[in-house]
Amino acid sequence: MDDKNDKTKRLSVYLPEKVKSDLEQMADETGLSMTQLIVMATHGLLANYSAQGGAIFADLLAARQRILHEVKDKHQLFNEEKVKMQEYYGARAEEYERIYHREDAEFQQELTLLAEMIKKQVEGRNVLEVACGTGYWTEIAAKTAKHIVGVDIRPEVLQIAKSKPWPASNAAFVLGDAYQLSEVAGTFDFGLANFWFSHIPKNRIESFLQSFHQRLGSGARVIIADNVYVPGRGGELITNEHSEDTYKRRELADGSMHEIIKNYYSYEELNDIFKPLSQHLRIFVGSSFWYVSYTVA
Repeated sequence: MDDKNDKTKRLSVYLPEKVKSDLEQMADETGLSMTQLIVMATHGLLANYSAQGGAIFADLLAARQRILHEVKDKHQLFNEEKVKMQEYYGARAEEYERIYHREDAEFQQELTLLAEMIKKQVEGRNVLEVACGTGYWTEIAAKTAKHIVGVDIRPEVLQIAKSKPWPASNAAFVLGDAYQLSEVAGTFDFGLANFWFSHIPKNRIESFLQSFHQRLGSGARVIIADNVYVPGRGGELITNEHSEDTYKRRELADGSMHEIIKNYYSYEELNDIFKPLSQHLRIFVGSSFWYVSYTVA
């Protein structure tokens, strides 16, 4: 028969392994070929559709709509949390660095350890710093780094960072989104993200790290540091049975109250998060801070 007059069309259909296995078993038991069984099943589906219309897909379509609504709700929640975080750090800009002046010997000892480790590792490197805030850690890294670009989404904190003296002229600041680092210009071989990780919703950690690592490139070094949970420090800890994230309720100097995402991690949890994505992973968990240092795989 001339192909142009052939009213049939050959379709390539992907079958999940379980379905394929069941069809093969049915073919063995009935003596029919898999093609015959698929054609019979298709005829049955078409007959049901002809008799009942789209009603036969009601459950499937309802499930699909439910999933779409859940995705939409999660996206909306993420955007709301993101706005809350931005407003909080905008309002907190002037008082942000007070947290590093706590009169606690062990706290200050760990802070010094972290600062010295950063200066040593960034020496001679081109650094991309995520959520740089007022430039507290930028100042420390800039003492030995070749060049550092600090990124933050709040202009209030960047204004403070830019106003500081930069004697080596090796620091620049960019208004940008930590989740859209591809928009930041430059070439980097070191990534720094201090006291930002705890504010990432847990369901966004993987996508953030993949984006961060992709922007840096394989072989780049990374340091990420954040707080260890200390009861009574940094505001009231809030849990929500409907959320895997934890929150802190904090009052600023102007009396305004803010509820922000603040997640805490154990050594084991940090290992589970970073080990699959890194090489030469080192994890430190102290009494006030934790940090991870590693090479991007």
